[in-house]
Amino acid sequence: MAKGKKDKKEKKEFKPASTVKPTESKSEIGNALSAVENVLENKGNAQLGALGNLIVKAKTSNDAASDEQKQKISASLGNDVQALVGELKKVIANNKQLEAENSQTLSKNKQTQECSEEVKKKVELDKKELEGKSKQMTLEQNKNAEETARVAELLRSLNEREIDAESGFGKKNIEMLEKFKADKDLLSAQSIEQKVKLENEIKKLLTQRDSLTEEDNNLIDKKLKELKTKENELEEAQLEVARQREKNEKTLRQSKFNIDDVEAYKRELYEDVKAENVHQLSTLKNRNESLEQQIEKFRQSDSRYLEALGAHADFGREFGDESPQKVAKKLTEYKEQIQILKEKLDGSPSKHIEDQYKAKCREYDVLDQAHRDLQQEQQKAQVKMVKMDTSVIALEEKEKQKQTILKHNELLEGHLRHLQDDVDNLLNLKQGKSPFEALLKLDEDLRARGITETVPSLKTFVTELQHRIAWDEKESKTLYYSLKDIQLFIAGLSMSRLHILQGISGTGKTSLPIAFARAVGGGCEIISVQAGWRDKGDLIGHFNAFEKKFYEQATLQALYKAQCPTYADRPYIIVLDEMNISRPEQYFAEFLSALELDPIKRKLTLMTSSQNNAPELLIDGKGIKIPENVWFVGTANHDETTYEFADKTYDRAHLMTLPRHKHTFEVDKTLGPVTFSFSSLEEAFEEASKKHADTVASIIQEMDDSDFLEVLDNEFNVNWGNRFERHLMRFIPVMLECGSNIGIALDHMLATKVLREGKATGRYDTDGENIDNLIEALESFWENCTSLKGKPEACLKLLNQELKKKSQT
Repeated sequence: MAKGKKDKKEKKEFKPASTVKPTESKSEIGNALSAVENVLENKGNAQLGALGNLIVKAKTSNDAASDEQKQKISASLGNDVQALVGELKKVIANNKQLEAENSQTLSKNKQTQECSEEVKKKVELDKKELEGKSKQMTLEQNKNAEETARVAELLRSLNEREIDAESGFGKKNIEMLEKFKADKDLLSAQSIEQKVKLENEIKKLLTQRDSLTEEDNNLIDKKLKELKTKENELEEAQLEVARQREKNEKTLRQSKFNIDDVEAYKRELYEDVKAENVHQLSTLKNRNESLEQQIEKFRQSDSRYLEALGAHADFGREFGDESPQKVAKKLTEYKEQIQILKEKLDGSPSKHIEDQYKAKCREYDVLDQAHRDLQQEQQKAQVKMVKMDTSVIALEEKEKQKQTILKHNELLEGHLRHLQDDVDNLLNLKQGKSPFEALLKLDEDLRARGITETVPSLKTFVTELQHRIAWDEKESKTLYYSLKDIQLFIAGLSMSRLHILQGISGTGKTSLPIAFARAVGGGCEIISVQAGWRDKGDLIGHFNAFEKKFYEQATLQALYKAQCPTYADRPYIIVLDEMNISRPEQYFAEFLSALELDPIKRKLTLMTSSQNNAPELLIDGKGIKIPENVWFVGTANHDETTYEFADKTYDRAHLMTLPRHKHTFEVDKTLGPVTFSFSSLEEAFEEASKKHADTVASIIQEMDDSDFLEVLDNEFNVNWGNRFERHLMRFIPVMLECGSNIGIALDHMLATKVLREGKATGRYDTDGENIDNLIEALESFWENCTSLKGKPEACLKLLNQELKKKSQT
């Protein structure tokens, strides 16, 4: 495992020195030192040098220290650890600087050597060139003696230069090498000195760590719990303060809004009432004056008429043609008009306005009282906010103290983690232990290759298999399965590596795959699925980085066992009992995807990095293959405690519904035990597929061209794809070779893949007419296809049940 990931993991699990329970720390240190001492006894102190001696002394000091000494030293542990951490950082920085200088020296030396080589090559080229010229001059020696002498002199000069150059560069190289050696010795001495210093500091730290007493441990543990409790209370108080502050701000905004509204409404109401009153009073006053003037006029006119009538009673004719009756009538009319005017005057709206004004006044009083109440609430809210602000300041101070403590703990935690790494590394050097103990044991136990027999013809194989499954000699019990169920089960093995067996309790869902594995001499593992499973780790196990151990679940061991030499050529069944008590699309998701791939690509990743001493059959020490000879058989109940399978699970699996077995037969108990080979069974499946490939292809083409597919597509929006056709090409041929016929095989596939509950049936968006049309199209296709015999009983039973449900709704 990488160093970075290891540090990250241990940061979550390893407790800091100031917060760790001293009893735990003491126990861990004692155990670690004991383990290291065992390593030293087995390996010898000579291999570990001075560090081994220090560790032995630390162990001895730890055992011999008294409680009082441990208690005194524990007080200064934190400061010593911090000082040691600082020294360690300085040493690391110095080492890095020395390494950088060393690297630069090596680089310069390398450059010097390269430069020397280039000069030597150049001299060699010059030498060769001069030698050629020398030969040419020798041939011309008789012609030009002086030229030859000059060339000879030149050659001697060049040779001397070459010798000087070589001597000079050699001296320079020797000087550089001597300087490099001196630097190296200096670095080595400094490293040894720093190592001794570090070993002394580690010895001192281990002695101080071992000196913690149980009383100190309990005290630190108690303070840690109190700090944790205060931290939780602090977080809750912060949340409550935040909520209360938000609520107060909201109340304050509402109160301000209401007060402003009340004031504005009061002013507006007052002005409206005042203006209305002034207007109404002015109007009424004008109307009253007008009416009084009219009444006065009418009175004066009435008096004049009465005086005229009284004075001239005898001279009525002087009024012209008007008779006294007409005059009397006019007087009556005048009186009536006067009465009407009086009534109008009495019914004037002045009283109504006064009542309205009083109502407005009362409303104003109510609003004014509400305003005063809101002002009081606002004052209370402001006082509460001040108190809460004070609490927030106190909480912030506590948070700062908390951060300071956490920083201190992180420093201690880092140093303790490094010490733990050192101890772990020493333990790993001794142990070299593999995290897969159970798988390594399987490597030892299952090395012998089993002897197997070839599967006979599939028809004979199925007939004998029915009797072999029926009789269990060890348990002396019988299991009766019809020949059709055995045929469907075997054909399903050729089609898919995932089976789903469903039916009511007591139909033998779990017994069938177990009995099949027994009958063919194969392997079998029963896995009880749990309700809380969510991912593949629940099914196969997980790796604990702290313990460096992989928790190997039964499923992982079964996958490994199936590819060991003993079982490598036998069928192997992994039974997932009550498969849908949890969601298979979650914990079985990677298997669903892997089983769709080519056999060579079917593998699962167990760990992110390779492990030493890994089991032989793991891939790169971190992955496992899903062997070809493995089938997963899941049993399913459908009730309120289980989940429904998703479409992708149904589409990939072979589905069988086991009925109650009402018939028995005479079992042939003379058949002895046998172990059939997986390779011969797979070869029989392959030969059957090739033999009947054309027949199945013609059936698929007839279905594609039939009204049955058209009704499915148009009225149910259901169709099939390449996976369904691939399943048909594997399932139907094996059914034929097992002694069945195309009609039974196709009927089963359509009922479980196309017309199953939730796909073409059991839907709310279809009605009885759709079902009738589908039944008619299916029967027509069955009659027109010459290769199909009988009737599609499974499909018709499913559709008739659906039609009955539709008629009842």
